Amino acid sequence: MQNHRQTNRRRVKPGASSAPHVLLAEDDHEMRVLLARALQYAGYEVVTCRNGVELLEHLGAYFLPDEEQEPIALIISDVRMPGLTGLEILEGLSKHQDFPPFILITAFGDAETHADAARFGALAVFDKPFDLDDLLARVRKIVPPVE
Repeated sequence: MQNHRQTNRRRVKPGASSAPHVLLAEDDHEMRVLLARALQYAGYEVVTCRNGVELLEHLGAYFLPDEEQEPIALIISDVRMPGLTGLEILEGLSKHQDFPPFILITAFGDAETHADAARFGALAVFDKPFDLDDLLARVRKIVPPVE
């Protein structure tokens, strides 16, 4: 099992929010908006990405030692997206000893996808359609919101 602890190697921007930061990648606009609003309402700061390439761009800054940025508390990504899939991003991250916790969501949740997700260190895979309350409960368990 991968080590999914949040690192403090990033300098936090002065005046930054204390709410945990979730990086959300989903190519379907309506689903992305729904998930972002639900996470924000639950007490999280959310950065959204429309595809795997945008997700990779945000993650690139995470691994640069001199970048000032908010620490990423959790990544939630769709599996099938243009450019790069969420599974490809997770596989790349799994080669690093320390990366943020990762949840995958998919409309194509076959046994192979679930097995690969587990092998690469995903903490959960949610098959669409899923219960939003179940996803939020898992998110709260992994990264409790700031009270």
